[in-house]
Amino acid sequence: MSVLPAVPLEVADLTRAFETGDLLLHYQPQVDVSQPWPKIVGYEALARWPLSDGSFIPPDQFIPVAEDCGFVLTLDIWVIETVCKELARMKKAGALQCLGMAANVSPQQFGQRHFPQSVADILTYTGVDPGCLTLEITERTVLDEDETTLENIHALREMGVTLSLDDFGTGYSSLFQLRTLPIHEVKLDRSFVSGLPHRHQDAAILGATIDLASELGLRVVAEGVEQADQVTWLRERGCNAMQGFLFGRPAARKPDAILL
Repeated sequence: MSVLPAVPLEVADLTRAFETGDLLLHYQPQVDVSQPWPKIVGYEALARWPLSDGSFIPPDQFIPVAEDCGFVLTLDIWVIETVCKELARMKKAGALQCLGMAANVSPQQFGQRHFPQSVADILTYTGVDPGCLTLEITERTVLDEDETTLENIHALREMGVTLSLDDFGTGYSSLFQLRTLPIHEVKLDRSFVSGLPHRHQDAAILGATIDLASELGLRVVAEGVEQADQVTWLRERGCNAMQGFLFGRPAARKPDAILL
């Protein structure tokens, strides 16, 4: 995938791309490697902005623009709705199990009082089991938490939606949040995973994190897995699921199986 170098983006460019249907979702598989043969157990949906020449404007360029102008609220709902429609399509096509689908949600969205109701409405009209939908909460969200954010997180949990703490380890209050937030899983940040298995500091941090999460009954997903020896190390430490280029790059078409 060709990515354009950083270029100035205007709000009008982003809204026009959205209104004309140019924005799309790519899906990266999450796999269970507890057995000898890796098995797909879900996907993370990632927003992409393709251009006519085949290149892409990367999310780290257009998401900040969306956040600055408030358009990210519309973008979040579109991602969740698209994900739920895809889950409904998979079910109608005869999927024998509920493959989870994860969507990133901005900190601003969690501060909107109507957000849980919007999610509930989408789940109702698509007929999707709430447990099949995972909403990823960044540590930035919980670091800036206010009363509305906490109420929304608890409301979504009570609704049955799966909640994941994304980029775990990059914030400043991670351990406290593990104790207080009603989450189901933590995602180990790729910046730590990339150092495995040889960088002692990263291995020590991740090993302790996996042990702690296990004691708290939380699922652990490792991001950015690119090497077989990383899989071996994470599997031996009890990591539940992984995603990364080793298993599949984000793509418009979701793979049915993982071939290693």
